[in-house]
Amino acid sequence: MISETPTEGHFLHDGLRLHYVEWGESEKPPLVLLHGLRDCARSWDVFSLAMQAEYRVIALDSRGHGESGWGGNEAYHFESYVSDIGALVGHLDLKHIDLVGHSAGGRYAWAFAVEHPESVNSMVVVDIDPDPVNPQTNRDFEAYRAEPTVWDSIDAVLEKLKARQPLTSEEMLEFQAEQLTRPRGEKGRIWKSDPLVMDEYERPDLWASWGRIMTPTLILRGRQSALLTHDTAVRMQEVHARSLVKLAELEGGGHWFYQDFPGAFEATVRWFLNSLQDEE
Repeated sequence: MISETPTEGHFLHDGLRLHYVEWGESEKPPLVLLHGLRDCARSWDVFSLAMQAEYRVIALDSRGHGESGWGGNEAYHFESYVSDIGALVGHLDLKHIDLVGHSAGGRYAWAFAVEHPESVNSMVVVDIDPDPVNPQTNRDFEAYRAEPTVWDSIDAVLEKLKARQPLTSEEMLEFQAEQLTRPRGEKGRIWKSDPLVMDEYERPDLWASWGRIMTPTLILRGRQSALLTHDTAVRMQEVHARSLVKLAELEGGGHWFYQDFPGAFEATVRWFLNSLQDEE
């Protein structure tokens, strides 16, 4: 099991109390991690543990997720999530961050990098596309909406995660089941994410935004992913010079590659970050 625990912190932004976890020494280069929809900061624990010797690793619980506060109507618009990144950077007075975003977190990451290129040293975009409509995302939303409000037990949550992530280890999924839910009643569990997040989720067309990226970027996808397809990933890379945007397609895992094969994910991110140092 994952045994070490991070330092926790909070800050106020936009009327919400936002939560983050932190690993490593404050003097190290800052590495900021953004999770995807209905996920949480602690999902990054294995990767954070691996990177903490070289980086100050900070994982944010997006608004309405994890231990961050829930908002009311109109709280979960796209630009609100992007603004939370800037609030975190300002709260911790971070300079020249390396930014990693998975799924929806990847979209928020590059939107922030486009708006604040002076703040972002590099970026890793994990398995997400700029399209306004994605068939796999639509299927995922249908599955989410069909779920019960309260799960009978942690084992029921675990079975759900196994169906969603068949390539992820049992240990990782057990940890995820604990982190993504909280107790409800004697045995029941309920998601930590606000149900309103699903109703207000915005997926704007971001091809124009993607074209404005000036930050060295790695697109990373698992070859078994049905969300970011090979063709779309290649098209994303071709928008930019290969010296600016690199593409890594890793065999054996899918949308949740950083949980499916954390060692390979870590090695790929390290390769990218080290390649930028070699170019200096």
